[in-house]
Amino acid sequence: MSLRLRLTFAAALLLAVLLLLGVLLVGSVGRSELGQVDQQLKNSLPVARTLDETATPFPNSATPPHTFSANHFSAFYIAAIANGRRTVISTSLDAGRSSPRTPSAVSTPHHTIKIFTVGSRSGSLTWRAVLVAAPRSNTDVLVAVPLSQVNATMTFLRDAFLLAGLVVLAVVIATGFWIARLGLRPIAEVTEVAEAITAGDRTRRVTRAQRRTEAGKLAQAFNLMLDEQLLLEARLRQFIADASHELRTPVSVILGITELWRQGELRNGEERDEAIHRIGLSGNQMGKLVEELLLLARLDEGRLTDRAPVDLAALINEVVADASTTDPQRPIEVTIADPVVVQGDAYGLRRVVANLVSNALRYSSPNAVVQVRLSTNGDAALLDVDDEGPGMTPEESSHAFDRFWQADASRSRSGAGLGLPIVRGIVVAHAGDVTLQSDPVNGTHVRVVIPLGTENLNEATASTGRRVE
Repeated sequence: MSLRLRLTFAAALLLAVLLLLGVLLVGSVGRSELGQVDQQLKNSLPVARTLDETATPFPNSATPPHTFSANHFSAFYIAAIANGRRTVISTSLDAGRSSPRTPSAVSTPHHTIKIFTVGSRSGSLTWRAVLVAAPRSNTDVLVAVPLSQVNATMTFLRDAFLLAGLVVLAVVIATGFWIARLGLRPIAEVTEVAEAITAGDRTRRVTRAQRRTEAGKLAQAFNLMLDEQLLLEARLRQFIADASHELRTPVSVILGITELWRQGELRNGEERDEAIHRIGLSGNQMGKLVEELLLLARLDEGRLTDRAPVDLAALINEVVADASTTDPQRPIEVTIADPVVVQGDAYGLRRVVANLVSNALRYSSPNAVVQVRLSTNGDAALLDVDDEGPGMTPEESSHAFDRFWQADASRSRSGAGLGLPIVRGIVVAHAGDVTLQSDPVNGTHVRVVIPLGTENLNEATASTGRRVE
């Protein structure tokens, strides 16, 4: 059952309950009014019999004797009926010239009084009447009270409840329209857009949602989810395209050399040695790229291979020594205040330092000094790596941690563009943070912040949903 149908059913049920309550209340009031009238009739019967006994010596009199003024019984119609002839003793001021019909049954003394609702002998007025046999004569006494006041009260109540029902109906309709307009329509549009996207139209969005309502917020969140999904898909496609591009060159080299070998072109030893050397270089390039992609995949899952105390000072000295051996002409300044030990993965942290130092050496001028500083600040270790430029523009800096991204112009495309993304992934897996500041003149500054203690690492790991194995 749809939500709209449920609301319609609930509104109909509410109206039915209100209608039932109105009918019960009007009926209860009507019964109460009739009960009061019946009690008045019962209380008047003894006096009515007295009037009858007094009035019987005057059968031709149109009105009772002056000793019994009509003002005493202005609300009652009293008549004596003998041999089918009615003698009026008292008339009701509310009835005008109308008179009640004779009830169908006679109530005898000392028995249950039978009160009936009867019509008028002329006109539409209704009466509440009782016909009682006189105790000492062959005469029946008719006592009746007009129901004009009761009917007026009941008519007023029915009209009031009818008006109230119409007001409630109008309010329910207006509320239903308001709910359908502000609440259900965005939900229906979300459903329609979801069906359109399922059918293949991925550009559809919810357009008529209002943010101040819950349904509107749901629609806005739905639009945001779709935009994020498209962005993730675009990034995934770009990632696959970049990975394919990086793998295409070494694969092409290996396939080309293999084809030359198959055709018998590599005949002498030098050609074969050169071909094998190029295959080795291409294989190493492919293996390094695959290794970095696998590392990124593990980092995306929050997994590191090990966790143990790591001496960052010793690790930095080892990385700088390796870099100096590879490029002895480049000056690297290392500043370490005190030994710093953190809980983490030694291989991953070594990759962080190696990638930062390698980037600083690769993307700075040949004579630029690279500075590596290690210090502590409270319960965190601070690793700073600086070079003297040239640095990146602000827009290039905003993409520095994007996978496979490489700056143009002064930057070489010797790498795959995964160095800084791997740095960020490893640092985040250690519950730390990494920031980069760069400008074309002053160079690039990278700061890595890693918690020192196991407690900090575990708390941050739990809060980010990552786990370290």
